Amino acid sequence: MFARVSPLSPEEIGRIHPQAGRSIFWELDPDTAAVVQASGDPGFEKEAWLTTTLLEYGCCGFSLERSSQERAVATILFCPRDGAPGVVALPTAPVSEDAEVLTSLFIEPGFAGIGLESLLLDAAIMSLVERDVPAVEAFGWRTDFFARADVDELLEGPVGAVLRSASEIGLMSVSVLESAGFKVVADHPVLPRLRLDLPPQHDLISAAALEFLEDRMPVS
Repeated sequence: MFARVSPLSPEEIGRIHPQAGRSIFWELDPDTAAVVQASGDPGFEKEAWLTTTLLEYGCCGFSLERSSQERAVATILFCPRDGAPGVVALPTAPVSEDAEVLTSLFIEPGFAGIGLESLLLDAAIMSLVERDVPAVEAFGWRTDFFARADVDELLEGPVGAVLRSASEIGLMSVSVLESAGFKVVADHPVLPRLRLDLPPQHDLISAAALEFLEDRMPVS
């Protein structure tokens, strides 16, 4: 087995996916995030957010690691709705009052699309179920939007800014979220909000499937 799914802890912060450690899109309001990106230290702000959230909320994410000496190849993050002020930049915000928010999933390109996203999504879902959270919501993007006739119009303004930075902010695709049981509750041509009521009605990934997917991870 080449990998393990590990819950975030204060000791693990320094080993999360590198982009997860720099992105502050979700964790700060847009104005503050812009100031930090221009003249501050995004990594410091993200570490401060993670440290505070872990202290006050508990586990707020999971990472997929190949060894205890390497940076994670993927990290998923979630938090209470008040912990993600950056969602105001999304056209289908806000998150429902009874839901936590699954903000971001960062994964190395060579590891994407082979089912490893499901490992992290199910780990996050199980963690929220154990806390008796009634629901979790997430913002997704429709990856086929480039084929739309109005693509140029969609790429203008705030929506375009979000789409152009999708990989940098860990924005998940609608298809990945729907495969985990999420349903669209606030539609949008490109950036809908999706919801999963907890506990989920679908089966979470089995231990056998978990081992199979982990064994499929590239060695290098």
